[in-house]
This record gives sequence, structure tokens and C-alpha cells, in this order.
Amino acid sequence: MLRKLHGRKLAVCLLGGAMYALFAAFGWQAEHDGHIHLGYALLTAALLVWPIAALLSVLLERGYTRSMRQEKRFRTGWAFLFILACYVPMFGVAFPGSFAYDVPYQLRQVVTGAYSTHHPLLHTLLLGGLLQLGRALGNMDIGAAIYTAVQMGLMAGCFALTCGSIARQCGARAAKRSAVFFALYPLHMVMAVNATKDVLFGGFFALTLAFLNEMNAKPTRSLYAKIAACGALAVMLRNNMAYAALAWLALWSVGSRRKGRNAALAMLLALALGFGGNAALKSTTHAADGDMSEMLSWPIQQLARARLEDGDKLSDAEKAAIDELMPGEAWKLYDPTISDPVKFEFDTQAFRTDMKKYTGIWLSVGQKCAGTYLDAAVALIYPFFYPYREYRVSGYYVQMGMSEAYDASWCDFDPPESRSLFPRVLTSLMWRFGAKGAMQMPVIGWLFNTGVIVWTMLFFVFREIYWGRWKRFGTALLPVLLWGTYLLGPVMAGRYIYPFVCVLPVLAARPERKKEA
Repeated sequence: MLRKLHGRKLAVCLLGGAMYALFAAFGWQAEHDGHIHLGYALLTAALLVWPIAALLSVLLERGYTRSMRQEKRFRTGWAFLFILACYVPMFGVAFPGSFAYDVPYQLRQVVTGAYSTHHPLLHTLLLGGLLQLGRALGNMDIGAAIYTAVQMGLMAGCFALTCGSIARQCGARAAKRSAVFFALYPLHMVMAVNATKDVLFGGFFALTLAFLNEMNAKPTRSLYAKIAACGALAVMLRNNMAYAALAWLALWSVGSRRKGRNAALAMLLALALGFGGNAALKSTTHAADGDMSEMLSWPIQQLARARLEDGDKLSDAEKAAIDELMPGEAWKLYDPTISDPVKFEFDTQAFRTDMKKYTGIWLSVGQKCAGTYLDAAVALIYPFFYPYREYRVSGYYVQMGMSEAYDASWCDFDPPESRSLFPRVLTSLMWRFGAKGAMQMPVIGWLFNTGVIVWTMLFFVFREIYWGRWKRFGTALLPVLLWGTYLLGPVMAGRYIYPFVCVLPVLAARPERKKEA
């Protein structure tokens, strides 16, 4: 099949083959050896390029034909009720919801009034406000249940509207398949009752992407407003969205020129509203800035690993500088799969006082320990680009149940308590799914494998280039750029992959058979 291709199609297959081959070679070494042997990895990738490209050519060739048949009308309201109904059983299992992750720290801000932009203020105020409402009513669990119900409704609404947009572009059948995915894919059920910002972000991000595709096909004033509103909410729920959108705008403006003006203007409006909304909330709450160490996961991991494994290669000045940034020999806490243990002890203030000095230290250590830097980076992110055989990250794939991280200095009330209607089911899910990402379950586990999800997303992106659907390819770049920001993050976990699960139906849906110029 590959020999019959030429031009753009051949280039796409070879590019995709090279990318998947590199991911496979580096990921396999990271999972099995813990170290990257660069020469061997590149040789392995070179040998894999052609067979993977050939497989891609077969799969991509089936990705264009989509004729619009006479189909029944898609009903967004019924889709909303169907999706919401499918989340109700999980609500009973996790009642009043899963309040782990950062919930205690966000609630503390609302209780004490000492706000920080470390967590999205919009989410902190919504979550903390409803929990405080429950407290005022005499039981924190009431507020927890209200929050979970509100989140379930918002997610079902986002997904139903996403399906409605897909129906207008690709027909009712594609929308119905998407609705089934949103309703029955287990990760959606679990996350719908999970009080983390990534959930609402995933819903609004998918809806924004669907509206952008629709805007490219037939721009309207209504779509301007929809993209602006949904995109602004996504920006306010995740800084990653702002970074990805800014990069996307730059690429979109260069690549699409006048043809993409409508989408660009809509995204600009979304960014303006998002930034403005965040600024207003920060001013109103007098919130302090978040810790910049959140943006330094890679350098922190690299320096800690170099100090731990290659101390004999470093000068006394370099060791002293690392010890200043990681006081109390915090570099000994290094965990290859998550930056939090060292990052929590990182002296951000010291780094800020002399950024030039410490940046120079990072560069000089990197020259001596290039292999160690590569090992540290790949060990942290390989589950984000490689279909691992076992979930080995120290943190839970998805945290479920209730957090116990409450401090008596501010929490003089009973925190939310699990009142599951099916406690045995919840316990089983917390271990089999929450802790291990279901990877101990044959076949089923692959549905939640982060690497598989990312590879699937990239396949749909390659499909748009293969068939010359340039506007849809341009839109599909947004989740790819978002993925790039997550590669710089502190850990791989199920909640981080969730936005990419949400956009899969948008990327998978094929439009009416009409080639773009």
C-alpha cells in the first residue's frame, strides 16, 4: 500500500511512522530499563519507521469517505438526559462525590479568605462556595452533593452540545455515537463525580473545539459568542489552555491567513475574556500569585537526579547551588515518575533572587550530565506518549473517595465524608481503577492507557492532513499543543489525560464528503 502513495499522503505516513517509532523506542527503554540509550533507541526507531508507516497507510486510507445519508434528527435534549442518567449510578457509588486532590487546599482558601492563583480561582470559588453552603445548612456533605450534581449537569450539557455541533457537521449518526461514548466510556462516569478542575475544563475544551470546527465550516455570530464563552471558561479553569491557545493563534495566523480569520478572532475574544475574568477574580479576592515551581518540573527533576546519581561529576559550586534550591538534601526525595516530592521542598524564593545564576547552574550541569537529564525527562513523561504495559507512576491514576489532608488550624468543622451507597464497589474501584488505571484487567485496561489515548488522538490529526482537510487539521492542532504543555507537567495521571479523552469524538467525527481547497 505504501508504495502506491506519493506526495502529501506518503509524507504523512512517513512522518507519522517516524513519530510513533520514536515514541515506541524511547518509551520501551524508559519502562523496561529506566535509562535511555540514545543510539540504540534511534536505531530501533529507524527500523520501525517503514512498517509503522505501512500500517498507517492502510488505516488512514479508510478515513475519508463519509457521505451524508438521510438520517433522523439528532435531539440534543435527549442526549443530555441520556448522558446524565448514565452518570447517576456512579454518583450513588461515590456519594456525595470524590473530593480528593486539591479540595482541602481550595476549601481552606474560601474558609480563611487567603486566596492564591495556585488553583484556578473560578473553580476554587465554585467548589468552596458550595461546600460552605453545605456547612451553613448544617452538613458539609449536602454542599458536596450539590457540587457533584452541578458538575454532572454541566458535563452532560457540554457533551450534549458537543454532540449537537457534531450532528450539524457530520450527521446524526456520528453525533449519536459520540453521545454513547460520552455516556458509557467509564472514565467519563468516574470523572463526572470527581471534584477536580480537570473535569470541567475537559468539558468546555471539547465544546470549544467542536464550535471551532463548525466556525470553519460556516461562521455565524452565534458561534463567535459560543467560542468566546466556552474558550474563556476553559482558560479560567486551566492555564495550559491559555498557553496552547496563544501558540495555536500564532500558527493559525501564519498557516490559514484570511481563510481562518473568523476562528482566530473568536479565539482572541475567548482569551481576552478568560484573562479578564481571571484578573477580575484575582482583584476581588486579593489572591496571591501561585508558586512558579509549578512550571519547573523538568529542571527540578533533572537537577535532583544529577545531584543524586552524578554527584562525582559536579563541582562544589554546582552541588552547593543545588543544595540551596533543594534545602535539607531534598534531592534525595527524587521520584522518577512525579516531581512533587522535590518540588514541594524547592526554594522558589532563592531561585527568584538570582535566576541568572541558577539557570547557569542548570545549563552547566546539563553539559556534564546530558544523559541523566534525558533520563529524568523521559521517565517523567513517557506514559504520556507510550502505551505502557503497567501503570508504575507513584501517584494514583485517578484519586477517588475523600482526602484526609485537612489541617486543624483552619478546619474546625467536619469535612466531607464518604456515604457511598455501594461501599464495596467504591473500594474495588479505588484500587482496581483509581490506583492502577485498570491495567491489571486484560483488554479493558487498554481503554484507559494514557499512551493509547494520545496515540489515538494523534492518528486523527494525521488523518486530517492525509486527506487534505486543512481547516480541521488546523483546529486539531489545539489539543496537540495542549498535550505539549502537559508534557512539561509534574506527573502523568488520569485526570491530566481526561481533556484528551473528551476531544476524541470531535476529532474522530468525519464531515460531509466535500474536499477543502
